Amino acid sequence: MVRIISMASSIRPSLSSFRFAGGIANSRFGASISTIRLPPLSRLSSSVPQSQFFGLKASKLLKTAGTRVPPVGNAVQASTAAAQKTALEWVKKDKRRMLHVVYRVGDLDRTVKFYTECLGMKLLRKRDIPEERYTNAFLGYGPEDSHFVIELTYNYGVDKYDIGAAFGHFGIAVEDVAKTVELIKAKGGKVTREPGPVKVGSTVIAFVEDPDGYKLELIERWPTPEPLCQVMLRVGDLDRSINFYEKAFGMELLRTQDSPEYKYTIAIMGYGPEDKNAVLELTYNYGVTEYEKGNGYAQIAIGTDDVYKTAEGVKLFGGKITREPGPLPGINTKITACLDSDCWKTVFVDNIDFLKELECESPSVKPVVPAPSGSTKLEIGSPIIVVEAPKVIKTAASVPCLRANSGLVKPGDVGRIVSRKPKDVWAVRLAIGTYLLDGKYFKALEFDETEE
Repeated sequence: MVRIISMASSIRPSLSSFRFAGGIANSRFGASISTIRLPPLSRLSSSVPQSQFFGLKASKLLKTAGTRVPPVGNAVQASTAAAQKTALEWVKKDKRRMLHVVYRVGDLDRTVKFYTECLGMKLLRKRDIPEERYTNAFLGYGPEDSHFVIELTYNYGVDKYDIGAAFGHFGIAVEDVAKTVELIKAKGGKVTREPGPVKVGSTVIAFVEDPDGYKLELIERWPTPEPLCQVMLRVGDLDRSINFYEKAFGMELLRTQDSPEYKYTIAIMGYGPEDKNAVLELTYNYGVTEYEKGNGYAQIAIGTDDVYKTAEGVKLFGGKITREPGPLPGINTKITACLDSDCWKTVFVDNIDFLKELECESPSVKPVVPAPSGSTKLEIGSPIIVVEAPKVIKTAASVPCLRANSGLVKPGDVGRIVSRKPKDVWAVRLAIGTYLLDGKYFKALEFDETEE
């Protein structure tokens, strides 16, 4: 949705002033922008450029055979073009969908209350990782396997973040903008743009802020299958960004709109029609090529059928891989993470692994298996007691730590099951932390109701 934004006073174009809070966790996918390491120059065995070196060798060899050879540079270009063509064909076939957007908040309960009471979202699930001192809450307007949702991250003890000038807003489609704004005002929310038609068109919109200062554009569009409909990010070169998201991410350029009187241009990118799917709105402000990022907004997650092929495609079209493709330890969900030319982070998640993970973590799905020793059944939320000390234990963090159990988990310890993992492995929250335990080491805790 197009809206008019005055950037004259808010944009601080200083890439050197990127700020990221040290040690701040984000989610099991990670949020910090990793340093890209290039091979040292000392690895080159000659001061002669490699392409030139190989070109001389090839020419000499084939000249002896009486064969004319095209320059090596042309061969490299042809090879790269062939690889890009193959990658484009893969991207077109890949089943991709925007899964969720991740950002950090200072008070999780306060933010959840705002989104549920003022905007009608549902709290889909929560995940606490005490070993890494953060908690995630997933909110949205429908199940995660079919809707774009929000993943909020609360880092223990951190109550405020710098949103920066690069992040724009989230778009939410509502039935009645005016009534939604009235409700937000009644709940003490902040309205920064009163309801009214856009300056170029007739769609009614309003702008509000959530408790942490993230801007939300309310768009009067109803009914809609995807109310959480938009993420707006600012970029320094719109043509470059469009080319990257089309080729590396397989997104479609749905529309562009130039507003010379307000000195900005937008491009709407997505995996389907704008009125039925969540989209990415890229905004270019005339003459502004760099922005201060802040440390609040983290990333978007996108589903893919193959993280390995996806990572290769991202590399071929100029993206930077910050996490090589592969399974997450302890969870086995395969992911890869990358940066675009503006350092916006995206995580690609294996589609099948993502669905399996939802089955294990969703509170609406309570897997039940027979408990050891013939006791009552185990399920998520069940209180348990450890009956045998495991020889090794593994943390249930996003990056689990496997260690010998030297009295840390012992018979008689009590806790509660928080999630189910494959092969009768459970995430069990004990007083000392949350660990992955095989079901044979504990049983459901039974209470004697005759005791006073």
